[in-house]
Amino acid sequence: MRMSEENDFYLKQLNELTFKPVFILGLHRSGTSLLYEILSTTGCFNVVTAYHIINFNRLISNHINGREKEVKEEIKAFLKKYSQLNRGIDELIVTPDFPEEYGFILTNRSYPWRLTKRNLSIFKELCGKIQFINKTDKPILLKNPFDFSNFLFIKKEFPDSRFIFIHRHPIRVINSFIRAMQTLLFNDRNPYTTLLFHLYDRIFDNPLLLYTARFHYASPLGVIQVTLAFARATQYFLRNISLIDDRDYIEVRYEDLCEKPMETISKVLDFLDLKVVNPIDYEKLIKPRKVELLPTVDKLKSFITRKMQPYLSHCGYEGIVI
Repeated sequence: MRMSEENDFYLKQLNELTFKPVFILGLHRSGTSLLYEILSTTGCFNVVTAYHIINFNRLISNHINGREKEVKEEIKAFLKKYSQLNRGIDELIVTPDFPEEYGFILTNRSYPWRLTKRNLSIFKELCGKIQFINKTDKPILLKNPFDFSNFLFIKKEFPDSRFIFIHRHPIRVINSFIRAMQTLLFNDRNPYTTLLFHLYDRIFDNPLLLYTARFHYASPLGVIQVTLAFARATQYFLRNISLIDDRDYIEVRYEDLCEKPMETISKVLDFLDLKVVNPIDYEKLIKPRKVELLPTVDKLKSFITRKMQPYLSHCGYEGIVI
């Protein structure tokens, strides 16, 4: 069979596969990646990886032709060529098997970052491919910060879905987000990000777009815009979380994950009625570091606090001095 026919043949089988989605949701830079990485090591889940995103159109053919290892080695060689050991925006080590956001799959096909009626078929195809490749009935663990303020839609479309909400002090979240954007935009192109996110390359190819983005995230205007966007997302969460059955979601804090990783992960797995397959010391995956606030964020701490007051109260952050 030709490659396209081979894919068509196997893609038809994906429609018959079912999957149990568990979504990690939180604001950007709230600790979703760290939680995703740690939970992926437990062996309890199928996960979306960098390999799945980079090779989405060839996942089935690579699998049935035995090329997965070869293609992953190519990705490793690419990262090694550019000395890309971590994501650049943090200390998380990148490999082809690094757990990643399904949002990249959506936006790379000109769909919104978050799940909508328009891109559900692509999302289901991704989940089906991962279940097909892994040949297990483990729940599929997913993460996409853009869907933090979209969980009612997800629950409607996937009634059996469950949610792990992670929170972090919003001043730290906004500081980390602005710092990450500056890292990605002010330095040379990040090779790992170019593999995942097609638009990122185009920004660097367009001097005007690059200048505009750099100016935005270097100025107080960028902090204000991010704060307002994150405030809207937290307002959605606070307004709608009571509409989800409390048996279908759990809330954890990034700070607790870093301070008490074993206890926090056990709490999450107990909620999901799962037991660790590959027990490890989760503390080894956490590399705490003290990061000072950017001047633009420091000057707007009072503004951030006002806009995020209900969220601060819900998460138990009131009175904490940053």
